[in-house]
Amino acid sequence: MHIEVDQSGKIEQLSQDTIIACSNNKQYCIKIQKKIKQSIYYNYKTKIKQLKYKLFCIGVYYCIEYILSKCELIVIDDEYHGKNDLIKSILFSYIRKKFVDFDEKMIRFSRISKNSNAHHVAIETFREEHKPNEVISEKQIWGLLK
Repeated sequence: MHIEVDQSGKIEQLSQDTIIACSNNKQYCIKIQKKIKQSIYYNYKTKIKQLKYKLFCIGVYYCIEYILSKCELIVIDDEYHGKNDLIKSILFSYIRKKFVDFDEKMIRFSRISKNSNAHHVAIETFREEHKPNEVISEKQIWGLLK
């Protein structure tokens, strides 16, 4: 199974919520509220290295967690060009906590087109045309961030 992942409302933009969506023949999306991002950034941005990328990976993880056991390929939008190896490493470390046999070669990066279902789900949820499947709590974030 091949899934695509896209983000609307970048994780580092603290004035807005972040939506991360994945899609194949089904769609799923999560929301990280701006108030949670603000709290974490203001209190920990100097204490946690690569916080932006870790928060992004946490969002991606919670978005794809339900489908990881069936997945053969995860294509993540190349939002942070030049940081793909770092993002892959962080995401892989989160995945391996629960899915020990997961192969990191299944994570790839590419431009996700505006025709992608993942893009449509992310942007429509960001515009509040749809509700997210899950709103990620600060406790869930800390479960992986620590």
